[in-house]
Amino acid sequence: MKLLDRMLLWILSVLAVVLGLFLILLALFPSVAWMQVPAVRVTVGLLALFSILAAVALHLRRAVRKRGEAALVSDGENGSAYVNLNVISDMAKRIAQDAEGVRTCKSTVKNNGSGVDVELEMALNPGVAVAPLAAMLQERMKNRIFEMTGIHVGKVSIVVEAAAEAKAPKQAAAEQLPSRVR
Repeated sequence: MKLLDRMLLWILSVLAVVLGLFLILLALFPSVAWMQVPAVRVTVGLLALFSILAAVALHLRRAVRKRGEAALVSDGENGSAYVNLNVISDMAKRIAQDAEGVRTCKSTVKNNGSGVDVELEMALNPGVAVAPLAAMLQERMKNRIFEMTGIHVGKVSIVVEAAAEAKAPKQAAAEQLPSRVR
């Protein structure tokens, strides 16, 4: 969650709590005539309760969303252990870039409930056979991430975005130019 989002969440929750406390005080110590009616006091009290519960719900939602950005490693009597998906994404990127023939790689990791799914977007060096490289990376990705984290990798999707073209030698490049340019 970005800093601005956290600040906005904090400000909204403080305002909700302040509003709730004000409404509670208004219901407990009615100073105007219309607040003397019991139905109005109950309604104001319920609004106060709703306001405070909304502030709590904002923070609970943030905590639940934070858990969604991590994968469960272990859950026992002493507590739970999670690994942030960004950590797994960095692992996947390093594993892919260590493979021969991979020029650049971007990785995305998504929680699938029982583990994670990995998507790799890669640019390859010239002359690299895509199918064998993809099969090797899929197997290596599943094994290495499981060895390092204990998290099962479901799908490993590989998208080859670009393959670098072989650079022609200067002489061959000069021969390709029209004669009037040489």
